[in-house]
Parts: sequence; C-alpha cells; structure tokens
Amino acid sequence: MPRPAIFYANGKFRVTNIPSVGSYELTTGAGQSQGDYIKSSWAYGCMMIRSTALSQIPWRLVRDADDEVVENHPLVPFLDQFEAAPTDTDLCTFGAAYWLMDGSVLRRLPASSMGVEASTTGIIAFKQKVLGAGTNREIRYKPKEIMYFREFHPADDLGPGVAPIDVARPAIKAEYESSRYIQSFFENDAIPGLLLHTEQVVPQSEMTKLETWWKNKFGGAAKHHKVAFVDKGLEAQVLSSNLGEMALEEVRDQARRDICTAFRVPMVLVGDLDASNFATAHEARLSLFQETIVPRTSYFEQIINKTIVEPSDPTVRFEFATDELEILQEDENAKAERIKGLVDGGIISKETARAELGYKESDAPAEDDEAELERTVDDMPPPLRSWRRKAMNALKAGKPADVPFDTPDLSPALVGAIRARLGQARTPADVTAIFRQW
Repeated sequence: MPRPAIFYANGKFRVTNIPSVGSYELTTGAGQSQGDYIKSSWAYGCMMIRSTALSQIPWRLVRDADDEVVENHPLVPFLDQFEAAPTDTDLCTFGAAYWLMDGSVLRRLPASSMGVEASTTGIIAFKQKVLGAGTNREIRYKPKEIMYFREFHPADDLGPGVAPIDVARPAIKAEYESSRYIQSFFENDAIPGLLLHTEQVVPQSEMTKLETWWKNKFGGAAKHHKVAFVDKGLEAQVLSSNLGEMALEEVRDQARRDICTAFRVPMVLVGDLDASNFATAHEARLSLFQETIVPRTSYFEQIINKTIVEPSDPTVRFEFATDELEILQEDENAKAERIKGLVDGGIISKETARAELGYKESDAPAEDDEAELERTVDDMPPPLRSWRRKAMNALKAGKPADVPFDTPDLSPALVGAIRARLGQARTPADVTAIFRQW
C-alpha cells in the first residue's frame, strides 16, 4: 500500500492524501463519504452518543385540559414515523433537518440535498436536488409541506444555521491528520525519515540490495531501536523529528477537547478513559441529558406541535417523556429530598415546594381532611398518640414510618397490624389515618 505524502516544516505537519480505496483527499475533504465526522473517531463518537441518547426517549400525546395521556389518536401513527436521532445528526452536520409531510406519510429528506428559498417576507419554498444516473433535477416543496428544523444562525433567521460540525471542523482536521501522521510514522519503519549517504560510488544494484536489507532489518514498530553495522563509509542522517519532539499528543488532546465542546458531549463519555471512574461517568451522563438532550427534545416538541399537532388538534400536545428516564428520575428524587428538607426546616412553604416539583395546587391534600385527621388525635388512647408521634418523627427524618413500639397496653396482634400498615405509609396524613382506625 502506498504511504501518505507527508510534509513537515517549521513545527507544522500535514498529511496531504491517503491513497487507498474510498479514501479522502484531505486538502479538500473530497471522498466517497461526505461526513467530516467520519474523519475523526471522536467526532463520530459524539454524534453516536447524542443519537443513542435521543433514541432512548419515548414520546406521548397529552390532552392539555387534564394532562391525560391520549393513547388512541389519529396523529399517533403519523408521529410514530418521526425519528429524533437522525434529525439531530442532520442538525449537527448540516445545520438543518427536513421532514416531508405527505398525506399519511412523514418522511425525512436528506439534508445534504435540500436548500431554502427565502425573501424578505419569509420562506418561499424548499428545494431538493435529485442527482443520479442521467438525472439532475430539482423538486420544489411548499413551506407547509416541510417540517423544518434549524440551528441558530446570528446573521440568518431563515436558512440553515451554524452546524456544530462546522465549528469543530478545524479540530476534526487536526485530530484526524495527527492520527494519520502517527500511523504513517510507524508504517515507515517506526523511525523518522532517513538519508543513507556515502562518498563512494555505489551501483544501482547495490543500492537496491541495501534498501531491501534496511527494510527487512528495521521495518515495523517491533524492530524499532535495533542496532545496525554498515561498511563502505555509509552514514544515516535523520531528516525529520521524532514523535516526542513534535508534541502530537498535546495537539490531539486539545483537538478532541474542542470537538467535544462543539458537540456538547462530555469527554469522559467519548473515550477519556483516564478520567472515567463511575462517579465521573454518572455525572457526565447526567450533564449530557440535562444540558444537551433535554433542551434538544424541547426544541423538537416546539416544532412538531407548531407544524403538525396544533393545526390538526389544538386540544392535545406532543411531548417527549423525559420524566421516564431513570437517570433523570434519580436526580428528581434527590431534588425532592432537598426540597422536603427545606419545607421541614421552615425555609420554604409547601406551596413553593409543589411549584418547584412541578405539582399544581390542586394536587395538594384537602385542608379540611388534614384538619379533621388532626382533630381526632386528641381522642386516641395515650399509647397510640405516643406511637403516632414516633412514627411521624421517623417519616420527617426520611426513615420508614413502621418504627417499633413496645408497650404492655397494646396486644401483640394489634401491634403487628399497625406496623404492617405503617410500612405502606408515605405521608403524615397516611400515618394519622392508620392510628385513627384503632
């Protein structure tokens, strides 16, 4: 296999081409595959991590009046054709994504073939170039036929936005070319470039023999640093620097950091194994969902509702069920415990706590019922009042309410029955209701 052409001067390096089937010409990026992210395993990893995370999230139709999930609705089979993962990949790669709404069919159009025709009044049409054997034509779609997603662009409110891959392209090129340079270094006998020279006249046949001997003796990384003896005054002169002098690892590390920043994916999830302990990885995954995935689903919801749902049935809305994700549920549990502590400490009110946790005021227990339960406490026998107080204190401390309570005034059967019910108690009202029964 021919080796890459490599230029190195003034501390800079460049692999100009990789001559192989389906390869890239790196100075232009031309090749069989058009995705710059394929040049870099880190860029590809970022794209796959985002896509995988989005594909894990279910969706639902919810009726606005009562937040009830709508199972049977004409829109369900239509919306079921939408895929968040490839939509995000198009946005990251081209700055826009396009879905054709054709009768009962919702179909993604390749973003690489699409364009936007706009004027001062807004978008006039979407254009698709269809290329193939003997085919070169353009299809025009009306704005109402296309569900259009776009990244933000500070100078253009209508066309495709700034794709993360455009931001990461210099880093992708640096990371890719440095990796290829290291590979070519080891393919090239794992030593810097050499010039073998002598003052004597050497026939071409002897030079060919010497070159073959040198490659057999030192070719490959396994033979690196082997010792050689030559005669006839032959000397070896190093023509290029070694890897250590070029600081390629520093170049690659910074490039990878820039790639992850552009795609908003924590490095530890892509391949930063040195920092990958369990706690760090968990926090990184949580950060990915909170800072990248959930905001992306919110944007998708906005476009889908505005384009498809509202014109068809304004009484329902499309939403991603991010609350069903285990990693976010764990975080919500921690948040609930923190807010509960603030309520118990008298720092915030129950109304504020309900608002912070996303509950409506109508979800609050009826005050009359709570007051009625409290009024019945004074009528309880003293042992039950004492046990209730102990169970309430345990519940407020975040412990189970089925605390043991030894007293000769209550039968073992009654104690067992109360403790069994306390094991199911979750609120102070539950505890009071249990003791009121006896």
